[in-house]
Amino acid sequence: MTPARRAVTLAVLIGAGYMFPLYLVGAVGVAVRADLGLSATQLGAVVSVFFGVGAVLLPVGGRVVDRMGPRTAARLAVVGAVACLLAVALFGGTYPGLLAAMAVGGIGSTVAAPVGGMLIARVVRAGRRPLAFAVERSSIPAATLVAGLCVPTLAAVLHWRVVFGIGAALVVLVLLVPVPATAARTRPVAQAPLRPVTPLLLVTGMFVLGSAAATALATFFVGHGAALGMSPGTGGVALAATSAATIGVRMALGLLGVRVPGRATSAVLLLAGAGGFVLLAVPSVPSAWAGALLAGAAGWGWTGVLGLAVVQSHPEAPGASTALVQAGGCAGGIAGPLLMGVLTERFDYGAGWLAMAGLAAVAGVVAALNGGIWRWVSHPARSSEVDLHADADLTSQRTGVTHSGTIAKGEPVADGPLTGVRVLDVSTILAGPLCCRILGDHGADVVKVEHPEAGDGMRGHGEAKDGIPLWWKEISRNKRTVGLKLSTPEGADLLLRLAKTADVLVENFRPGTLERWGIGPERLHQVNPALVIVRITGFGQTGPYASRAGFGTLAEAMSGFAYLTGEEGGPPTLPAFGLADSICGIAASSAAVMALYARERNGGRGEVIDMNLLEPIMDAVGPGPMVYDQLGIVGERHGNRSTNNAPRNTYRTKDGRWLAVSTSAQRIAERVMELVGHPEVIGEPWFATGLGRAGHADLLDEYVGGWIAERTEAEVTAAFAAAGAAIAPVYSARDLVADEHVRSTGMLTTAQDEDFGPLLMHNVMWRAERAPGRIRFTGRALGHDTDEVLGDLGVNADELARLRAERVVA
Repeated sequence: MTPARRAVTLAVLIGAGYMFPLYLVGAVGVAVRADLGLSATQLGAVVSVFFGVGAVLLPVGGRVVDRMGPRTAARLAVVGAVACLLAVALFGGTYPGLLAAMAVGGIGSTVAAPVGGMLIARVVRAGRRPLAFAVERSSIPAATLVAGLCVPTLAAVLHWRVVFGIGAALVVLVLLVPVPATAARTRPVAQAPLRPVTPLLLVTGMFVLGSAAATALATFFVGHGAALGMSPGTGGVALAATSAATIGVRMALGLLGVRVPGRATSAVLLLAGAGGFVLLAVPSVPSAWAGALLAGAAGWGWTGVLGLAVVQSHPEAPGASTALVQAGGCAGGIAGPLLMGVLTERFDYGAGWLAMAGLAAVAGVVAALNGGIWRWVSHPARSSEVDLHADADLTSQRTGVTHSGTIAKGEPVADGPLTGVRVLDVSTILAGPLCCRILGDHGADVVKVEHPEAGDGMRGHGEAKDGIPLWWKEISRNKRTVGLKLSTPEGADLLLRLAKTADVLVENFRPGTLERWGIGPERLHQVNPALVIVRITGFGQTGPYASRAGFGTLAEAMSGFAYLTGEEGGPPTLPAFGLADSICGIAASSAAVMALYARERNGGRGEVIDMNLLEPIMDAVGPGPMVYDQLGIVGERHGNRSTNNAPRNTYRTKDGRWLAVSTSAQRIAERVMELVGHPEVIGEPWFATGLGRAGHADLLDEYVGGWIAERTEAEVTAAFAAAGAAIAPVYSARDLVADEHVRSTGMLTTAQDEDFGPLLMHNVMWRAERAPGRIRFTGRALGHDTDEVLGDLGVNADELARLRAERVVA
C-alpha cells in the first residue's frame, strides 16, 4: 500500500474510531434511556459533554498535533477513542459515570479530529486531495451506518455497556495500521498564522450551525422513530440509510473534485438539509424516512469540500486549521442535542425539527456569503510546495553566501500577496517567464507550459554546468513544469482544461497563433470568463509591425536606448543583457496584478492585456519624443555623461578600480567640487543649473577625474562618504557577491537545488514585512510536474502514457 493510501486509510479509521462512541450513544439511545431512566434532555447532555470538551480543547489540540507530527498524534487519537469506549463500558452504569466517560471521549477528540486533515495535507498529492477528504469525512457517517445497522440488534441481545466494550476491542485494531512517514515532506511548525481569518471564522460558524442540526438528527432519530411506532431496529436501519446517503454525496463531490464550486455546493446542500428537517417535523413514517435521508445526506455532504478548502488555505498548519473548524462542529454538537432535548420535552418533536431546519438554513446563507475560503478549493495545488531539504546547509561553497533572513526555509507560501492565484506560463525566452517568476515569488502557483520536445528557449540561454542551464534555475523557480504540444487538438484541449482553473495566462506567441490553434482569448474566456490573459509580443497585437518577429534587441534599438548609448562619435551601443525583455517582464507582472485587482471590482470579469517589448523601454529611456515635439532637439550619445547634470561619469582610481559619480542634486555637485579642491567653480553662473554644468562637463571631468586618479578606491570612497557626496564602485558579478551590503540585506540568496545543492541567485525582488515572497524551489526539468498537473485534471496513467507516445506531452 502506498503512503498516500495508508494515510487515507488511517485517517478514515481514526475518524470512525473517535466518533464511534458518540454514535453508539445514538444507536442504543432507547436502551440507555430505559436503563438509566434518562429524559430526552439528559440524553442530549451526554452528547453535549463529548462535544463540549472538544470545543474548548480542540484549538489547542490542533497546534499540538502539528508539532508532534502524524505518528504520535495518530496513536494518541486511537488511544483516546478506546479510552472513551472502555470508560462507558466500565463506568456508564450511572448517569454521572456516563457523563465522565463521554468527557474522556471529548479529550481524545481534540487530538483525533485534526489528524485526518494533517495526514492528507502532508502525504496525499494535491490532485487526489478532494477525493481523499471525501473519503475521510465519510468515516463519520460510516461509523453511524455501522452503529445503526448492527448495534440496536446487538443491544437487544447484550447489555449496551458490553456493546461499548466490543467497540473498544475493534478500535484497538486500528493500531495495527502503519503510519506513513512524512518527515521528508514537511516539518512541524511551532506557530503559524491562520489566514484568511474572517472566512475561516465564517466556516467555523457554518460548522456550529450545521453540526447542531446534524448531531441532533443522529442522536434523536431512533427515538423519534420509536415515537412514530418504528422499532429500534427499523430506526437504526433508517439512521444507517441516512449515513449511506451522506457518504454517497461526499464521495460524489470528492470524485468531481475541484470542478465543483465549493461555495455554491455548500449553500445548496445546507439549504436542502433544512428542507429535510422540515419533512422530519411531519408526524409520519414516510416523511420521517424522506426527511432523514435528505437532511443527513445534504446537511453533512458538504464537509469534504470544506475540509479541503480549510487545509489547502493553511498548509503550514493543517492540524490547527482543521481543529478550529472542528471546534465549531463541537460547539454545534453541544447546542443541537440539548436544544432538541429541551424542545422535545417542552413542545414536541415537530418543533425540534423545525428549529434544526432554521439552523441548517442559516448555515446555508453563511456558506453563500462566504467567498474568501472557497478560492482555495478551486486550486488544490496552491501553496502546497514545501522545501524537501528544510534542514540542509544552504551555504554556497564558492561564495559563502547562505539563504537570507527574508526567505523562510522550508515553509510554503501561505501568506504571500498572490497566494491562491494560479498562473499559466505559456511564454518563452525572457519577458513572459520573468513576469511569471515574479508572480510565483509572491505566492502564485505557476504552471510552466512548454513544448514537450523543444522546451522553452530559455533552457538554452546563458551558461550551463554539467549540461544543465543555470539561468533556467532562477527564471523558472517556483514554477511547476508541464510539457504540452499546443498545436495538437489534444494539447489545446488540455490547455483549455488548465485554463478553467487559472487566474492568469501569460503567452508570447506571434499574433494569431493561439487563434489558429483554437485557444485564443475568445475561446479561453468561454471556458473561464474570469481569466486575465497577458499577451506579450515584440510590437503588439495590432499595427503594421504586429506580424514581425520581435526580440528585446530590436526594442532596444527602436526605443532610442541604443541611439543614446555609446561614446560621442562612436556607434550606437546595445546592452549586453536582456534589458528590454526585463523591463517588459516587470511591467507585465504589474499589469497582471492590476487586472486581478480590477477583476475583483468589476464583477469577476477577466481581461486581455496587449503588452509589447518596445513600449516599456521607450518609457524608461525618457521624454525624448516630447522634447523633440516641443523643441526640435534630438538627444545624442555622450558616453557616460548626462545631458542633465555634471560631473557625472566613471573615473579610474590609482589602484585601477572604476568609480561612478553622480551629482543630480545641486548641493551634491557643490560638495564634490569642494572635495576635489575647486570650490571656485561653484560661484560661476553656469554652475547653478544641471544643464549649465553639463555644458562644462570637460572641465568638471578634468577636475574630478584628476583628483580620483591620484587616490585608491578606499581613499576616494571614504572621502566622498565623509563629504556626503554620492559615489559607487563599478561592480562585476564577483564584486556583487562579495559586497557586504548586498549580503546583509539579502539581495542575493541561496536556494536548495536538486542538481547543484545550495544555488546562489537573485532574491525576491522586494521586501514585504507581512506577506514576503519566497523561493520555494528552483527551475525544474522539462515535464517534471506533468503527471501531477494533468493528474489534477483527471488524466489517468494510461492516457498519459498514450499522450507521451504521441509526443503530445512530456
